[in-house]
Amino acid sequence: MPNKRTVQLIFASLVTPALLVGCVATKEKVAETAPPPPMPEQRLVVHDLTTDTGKKKLVAAQVDFTNKTGRSLEYVMFKTTAYDHQGQVVPSFKSGRPNAWLRIAGPLEHDSRTGAQRWEKVWASSTINCFRIEGAEVIYEDSSVEFYQLNQIELDLAMLPHTLCQEVDESLALTE
Repeated sequence: MPNKRTVQLIFASLVTPALLVGCVATKEKVAETAPPPPMPEQRLVVHDLTTDTGKKKLVAAQVDFTNKTGRSLEYVMFKTTAYDHQGQVVPSFKSGRPNAWLRIAGPLEHDSRTGAQRWEKVWASSTINCFRIEGAEVIYEDSSVEFYQLNQIELDLAMLPHTLCQEVDESLALTE
């Protein structure tokens, strides 16, 4: 006849896996039904990201966005990275660094749209396939500064074609 300790071990060996399965199933169920986090209310909404290769194979960039930050902006500086057709980073023409900064001067009131802002000679390579926005530094009317991460930048790019650079799952611009 089994003693009390043996009965406890048998009971524990039968119940413990059932409890573990229940916990695992609960975690998976919660993960599947959890909605994605909402877009922050204070953000920038990008409507256009394009590039254009000009003279001497210098590439220009163009950005159009709406200020949805809830405040008036003095400046916005988009941090961008360009990629060639193989997915390799193309350095900035002026600094030689991996990122180019595109600066827009305001004032930009809340809900105002910039229209097409263009920068000439951003990259020096006709092999650019696309560029993406990494984030944006915003300087408010009161001179306070904040860096907007990608979750604070909404993309309204309905016409953006599928490219190699879209595999990075962030904001992109395709060369024309």
